[in-house]
Amino acid sequence: VFSDPLTSCAWLEKTLAPWADQQIAPARQRLGNTLFFNGMSPAEAEGAFDRSDLPFRNYTRIAVVQNPFRRMAQLYDRIAETDPFWPVPEFGTWLRSTKPNGKGAGLPYGPRWRRFGAWSADAWADGRVTHFVRAENANADLRHVFRQMGIVPLFSASESDGRPHRFHEMLRYDAATIDLIRQRYGADLQLYHGTSPNLRLVA
Repeated sequence: VFSDPLTSCAWLEKTLAPWADQQIAPARQRLGNTLFFNGMSPAEAEGAFDRSDLPFRNYTRIAVVQNPFRRMAQLYDRIAETDPFWPVPEFGTWLRSTKPNGKGAGLPYGPRWRRFGAWSADAWADGRVTHFVRAENANADLRHVFRQMGIVPLFSASESDGRPHRFHEMLRYDAATIDLIRQRYGADLQLYHGTSPNLRLVA
């Protein structure tokens, strides 16, 4: 499972741990004797599988995504809360400066979540994911995936993205920034509002 870069469903890693056949480190900086760590991207995981002589493409590969409108607002807030040197630009100005791939919203030596948090689902998955789970509907989506795999899930319906939706997040968007999100994250939005030829909707 590839948690979204803002780890809105961190509980998933604990829930699915019993099915892991490899040791997974809690962070990239604490690998120890394993090549795998929580928060790695699908591309990084494929490289680790190859170095471990494991058939990456034979595994079920699940990625968690968040609605991009909510995610970008949360990313902006998290940067403001954690970077004391950030000048905190106006939201629209900042949004236009980010990228849905490459540097994302990050700096060369900044935290991974800051860079990857702005990536689109297409850029994050890059053809390496078999199923997507929406953070806002994680329980139902995961149960659907598990049924396809013939597995009975062992998590309760209360285990989900516990952060309440904040209405004021949407108040930051105007017509121009709404259009920008739709242009950059069209495939992400298709997971919520329809089908896409590039992404597999699980619910």
